[in-house]
Amino acid sequence: MKLFNWLSENHPRVLLWGLFICFVCLVVISQMRLIFLNSTSVPFRVCLQIYNLKPKKGGLCAFDFRGRTFVKYMVGVPGDEIQRVGRVVYVGEARVGEVQKAELLSPMEEGKIPEGYVFVAGTHPDSLDSRYKEFGLISASDIRGRVFGLVTAPNEEIAP
Repeated sequence: MKLFNWLSENHPRVLLWGLFICFVCLVVISQMRLIFLNSTSVPFRVCLQIYNLKPKKGGLCAFDFRGRTFVKYMVGVPGDEIQRVGRVVYVGEARVGEVQKAELLSPMEEGKIPEGYVFVAGTHPDSLDSRYKEFGLISASDIRGRVFGLVTAPNEEIAP
């Protein structure tokens, strides 16, 4: 308590700057979280999510799906065309991946991505993502922020 009194009497600027720095740190920390991934859907095992920072096309995003948080690449935005040539899925001109032959999964319908939705995909061939109707397009309201990969899994490359 003596230190606080000494600071307030003798060094009000130090006290004000200290409080300001603490406030800024609290605001910054409250807008971030670390995500630890067990999935091989993306090559990262540790990611930093920044809430309310809008993800960019081609970048990682965090979103809620059936009560869980997922991290995938946002490969399609409203207006992009989803096409399928055989089992290969394209969004715009970009090849997303192949639809696996599975009895429980059916491929996503071709067409334009509507307003308010995005197409997400993982880098692993067996990733459950927007290539399949059962996963589908992700509502923009379910996106929780932009994600930055911090730690990759051993022997895995970073996707573009």
